[in-house]
Amino acid sequence: MGILRSLLYAYVAILMAAALLSWFPSSSDGMRQTKRFLARLTEPVIAPVRRMLPQTGGIDFSIFLVTFVLLFIARSL
Repeated sequence: MGILRSLLYAYVAILMAAALLSWFPSSSDGMRQTKRFLARLTEPVIAPVRRMLPQTGGIDFSIFLVTFVLLFIARSL
C-alpha cells in the first residue's frame, strides 16, 4: 500500500505542477514542451471530470476535485 500511496502523491504533485504552469504564458519552447508533457499525463484523468462539472466562467475546478479525491484515497490507504 505504501507504493500506491506514493504514486498517488506523485500524481497529485504532477497535477499541481500542471495547474501552476497553466497560469504562466508559454514564452519558451521548453515551457511549451513541459506543459504538453504534463497535459499528456493529466488530461486523461481531468477531462472526464471537466465534462461532468458545470461551466464556471473560466475557472476550472476539475483539477481541484481530482486532487481532493486522490488525496482522500491516498490517506485512506
